[in-house]
Amino acid sequence: MTCADPRGRWLAALALLFLGAGSAGAESAARTDAALRLDEARRIAGALVDLATEKGRSVSVVVVNREGRIILSQRMDDASFVSLQLAEGKAITAAAVGVPTRLLEQQVDGGKASVLSAPGVIAIAGGVPVARNGKVVAAIGVSGAASDEDDMMATAARDAVIR
Repeated sequence: MTCADPRGRWLAALALLFLGAGSAGAESAARTDAALRLDEARRIAGALVDLATEKGRSVSVVVVNREGRIILSQRMDDASFVSLQLAEGKAITAAAVGVPTRLLEQQVDGGKASVLSAPGVIAIAGGVPVARNGKVVAAIGVSGAASDEDDMMATAARDAVIR
């Protein structure tokens, strides 16, 4: 089989994948160590529920990993089912762009509507990224209160748990 043969190219690519697996495994393990753990997500959600209760708000909180996959999703009693969907969208957006969704909302408010061009972007405050060693490893989305309160609670809970 030569490289001109499609099967040969496929087998060569497969061999490279397996040969590179040793070094990729070490890199993967290093990234996994920095990933947000479920116990941390639970503590973030607990801090958020405490803050929301103090403020007399019922909110939803969603914590996602860096790919936007849900680690934890929670809706307080009396929180709207829509708030859960918004919290998820805020978290996914913050993980994808690596900045608080508050900044996106400010850009839209300032007339930069192009921010809304990306599919699925939620430009409403309440989504904050979680970074370690300068890299986004997760994000938190909160919805159910005023957007500035959502943002404040998400930031405060993140900062209380992630040091």
